[in-house]
Formats: sequence, structure tokens, C-alpha cells
Amino acid sequence: MSEAIQETLRASPWAGLLLVVLMAWLEYMFPPAPGDSTILFACFLAGAGVLPLPAVVASALLGSVAGALTAWGLGRHLGRSYFLLRSEWARFELARLERGFARFGPVLLLANRFLPGLRGFFLYAAGIGRLGWRPVAFYSTLSNLMWIGLIGWAGTSLGSSWEEVRVVFRRYVWGIAIFLALYAVLAIARMRRRRRAAIAISRTGS
Repeated sequence: MSEAIQETLRASPWAGLLLVVLMAWLEYMFPPAPGDSTILFACFLAGAGVLPLPAVVASALLGSVAGALTAWGLGRHLGRSYFLLRSEWARFELARLERGFARFGPVLLLANRFLPGLRGFFLYAAGIGRLGWRPVAFYSTLSNLMWIGLIGWAGTSLGSSWEEVRVVFRRYVWGIAIFLALYAVLAIARMRRRRRAAIAISRTGS
């Protein structure tokens, strides 16, 4: 996060809140954008009395949900374009993606906000997979509420200095990401074992 962002958040509450909205939205469109760190710093300032915490949380939620729906809309309108689907491989992958979202759509959308760098892909993929806007809005809002709640707690409770808060929160993020990745690997492995067992039983029965 740049010094310019920090100075804007310190200097003007209204400009700072608008910046929180913008950066939260932009992180879905351009993952390297420092959306989470901007929200975290705004919450840290709220803990110090510089910004109102409810307004920071509302701004972060507004920008995040808008970003999620924008990514979903791009996937829905551009993901099936001729240039992406002109190969047999692309059509096969699209069919598999649609099946995946039909089975695990809510789970993927609930987890999306906890996976920095990948969250935009999940929403873009939901659009390509033709998931409706209502479940996208509901589950992405719920996911963002949980994540922003965590950031709000971290920014106001993890330390008395910005550097301390930033370092500790980064550890939390890595811990959550590793846990979710391991859970996903185990879930996929278990699903494949069950599928192989079902195929073996059907062959034995026939």
C-alpha cells in the first residue's frame, strides 16, 4: 500500500471512505490492487478515532460486493465469447466448470473472499458458469461480511502500531489460506475415492 493511500485516509474522512470503496472494488478486477491492506489501515485508523468504524465497514462492503458483481457480470457476458470457446478444450473446460458450480457454487462463493488473489477468478468463473445473480449477490455478500468483520477486528485489536497490525494480520491470512487449500485438497481426494468406489461397485454388480 502506497504512502499516497495512507495520507488520503488520514487527511480526509470522505476521501478516505471513497478510496476504501474504490480499492475494495478494484481488488476484484485487478488482484494486485491493495484492497485488503487499504481496508485494514482504515480500520486501524478507526481504532485510533480518525475514521468512523461503521462507515469504514459499510464502504468496504459496498466496494467488495460491487466488485464481486462486476467480475460476475464480466464472466457472464464475455466468458463465452468466440475467442475463448473456439477450441474443443475450452468447451470441455466450460462444461466442467458449469458442473462444478452446479454442485459447489455456494461453497466456492463463501470461500472466495478468504483467498486473496483468487477471489476475482471465482466470481468471473461463476459468471461463465451461468450462476444466477441472486445467489452470487447473497453468498458473496455473506463472504465479504465475514472477511471484513475479521479485518475490522484485526485493525482495531491486533496492535498499537500499524506495522504490528499489518504483520500479525498477514500471518492470519496465510493461516486461513493454507487451511482452506488443505481442506479443498482433502475434499477432492475424498470425492474421487467415493467415485472410484461407486464405479467399482457398479462393475461388480453388473
